[in-house]
Amino acid sequence: MRYEFAAIQFDTVNRTLTNSTSTIRLEPKPYSLLLTLIEGGGDVVSRDTLIEKVWLGRIVTESAVNKAVSTLRQHINKLDGQNEYIETIPTLGYRLVPAVTQLHKDVTPTVSSRKNITLIAATFIFSICIALFVAYFFQAQPNVSPLVPHKLTSQNGIELQLSGAPLSKSFSYLHPISPPYSELWLNRNGTNIQLLSGNLRAQTLSQDAKYIAYIDDEQNCSVKQLDITAQKTQTLFPCQVIENIKLSWGRNHQELIYRKRTNIHSGYGLYRFDLSTRRHTQLTLPPATGNLKGDHLFSLSQAKDKLSVATYLGEDKHRLTIYRYPEMTIEQTIALPHHLSSITWSADGKLVYFTDANSIYSANVGNKAVTLVHKLTAPIESITLLNSNNTLLFNQYKLTSAVKLFDISENTITPVVNNQALNRLPRANHSQQVWYISDHGADSALWSVDTSTQTNVATPLPHAFNFQRFTLNHDASKVLFEYRDAIYQFDTKSQHVTEVISDELKAYVANYGKHDDEIIYSSERSGSWQLWSVNLNTDKHQQLTTKGGYSGYAHGDAIYFTKFSQPGIWQLQEGLESLIVPDVAIRNWLNWRPRGNALYYEKDNHIWQFDLNTQQEKQYLALPSSFIGQFDVLANGDIVFAQLNQPSGELWRLSLNN
Repeated sequence: MRYEFAAIQFDTVNRTLTNSTSTIRLEPKPYSLLLTLIEGGGDVVSRDTLIEKVWLGRIVTESAVNKAVSTLRQHINKLDGQNEYIETIPTLGYRLVPAVTQLHKDVTPTVSSRKNITLIAATFIFSICIALFVAYFFQAQPNVSPLVPHKLTSQNGIELQLSGAPLSKSFSYLHPISPPYSELWLNRNGTNIQLLSGNLRAQTLSQDAKYIAYIDDEQNCSVKQLDITAQKTQTLFPCQVIENIKLSWGRNHQELIYRKRTNIHSGYGLYRFDLSTRRHTQLTLPPATGNLKGDHLFSLSQAKDKLSVATYLGEDKHRLTIYRYPEMTIEQTIALPHHLSSITWSADGKLVYFTDANSIYSANVGNKAVTLVHKLTAPIESITLLNSNNTLLFNQYKLTSAVKLFDISENTITPVVNNQALNRLPRANHSQQVWYISDHGADSALWSVDTSTQTNVATPLPHAFNFQRFTLNHDASKVLFEYRDAIYQFDTKSQHVTEVISDELKAYVANYGKHDDEIIYSSERSGSWQLWSVNLNTDKHQQLTTKGGYSGYAHGDAIYFTKFSQPGIWQLQEGLESLIVPDVAIRNWLNWRPRGNALYYEKDNHIWQFDLNTQQEKQYLALPSSFIGQFDVLANGDIVFAQLNQPSGELWRLSLNN
């Protein structure tokens, strides 16, 4: 028997793995291991199952299992080093990632059978002719009417976090008014009702449309329940803002399913809260280190008692897992080459609808088929089921932002880029020039603006950057960026892209060193995030830190850096590490930097300056409330930063039966 998955074929008779050019014969244990993973059908295969089927139940050490998995991975990587084939699910086991297709061997007809073959072929052709004749005269005309979304309602601003109760023909949403405050609204049978207002971050409507669970951050973070009829609220359990909880009702209004993270360095796991017992139960495990999203999207089908969970695996790469709920046994896994932003179930529980930017897709949980449902003109924030007739409710939004300049000598703030586009990630290394990413044109491009003449120039990028981090070399002729776990360099003049650090090194947060031929980057290949450097001429890599390092710059005769899990800015000089600026939030990894003889960073909604000569810290610039966490420092000490404008959006419905 022969199987095919991704770029590899597996011959069970000859026990070989083959690609288009090479063949590898498998040892007994890796061979049996691969067969067992194939039999798993894409689901997680536990270590106990592997021991039972590969080692026939004999007592073996964990190292024996690890060795067999490692050997099989090495063979596969020799044939295809681009795709992930075997995924380790911590504490659970392993799963085969690519879909498997069983291949049928071609049979060459013998001379004695040719007469029968000819007769069969003639009969087959005749049958096709009859079928075409019938189809031509009797087939009903297909419904080719395109799906057309219809505007449902609109308010000034944007509606967020839609939550539907299809059987009750109701939905709820948050309507931001002024940061950080929002209004909580209910739409029942087409009528909008304002329920609450305050520092609200998340909400979900029960299926009978009688209760709403929401997060209140007004004083201390807490999850609360609103009885809509009685207009009474009660606190369910405390939370922390850092957990970034999202909520959904379970099988009834007596339980909540929610996601949370334990800190900003860990991905999300799923939990259940029983309102009657006040008990929390963990449903899924947060991912291993390095994945800051994990199980970040989920939806419960009321029709089938199935929970769909979207797990972030990388740029444009998710896994959709279908669990039997509440048992949490895996029924199906679907690999999705998409960046999921929201998910919801169909009314019959056979499809999971998901959104990727401005497109809506469906995933069939039976045959794993993924279909484009509709493509729109603007991104979608959330999607839910509006009624039992498979009408989808979604919100399109348009975010715009301005790039502004703080002139240190004049103590003034003026806009340098302010249009109807999302202008973000301002970068500067000259006194009069600022670079930024903008969707002002048809696609996201790298733009530069001369702050004295207001002249804008666009440079097309190799792919859409969205909020992807990038940095410039010393004369802005090259752009360094991370993409799909690898580091690339983009020449702005020749438009040529070069991979400078491969994905196998697990590199991130790359900055140019003292010269353009050196890159300082972080990597967790040693088990924790450390700083490394690479010489682009010799391709020689050198580890710089041993006690942690995430975002680093060479400045003078030292390296200044932040860490992944500890606040502060450190100095590395002559091999000695010292903390020089404590209490600098970890979120600064994106923007902080040295300029002149000072370090600049953000805290307490201010940009601060730390003078390296005097070792003194001072407030440098008070930031507006709509600051979106992105800034840079020009060579003369001026600050450029991104500021969000008033967002706009619309609510739409899309009937899938038209």
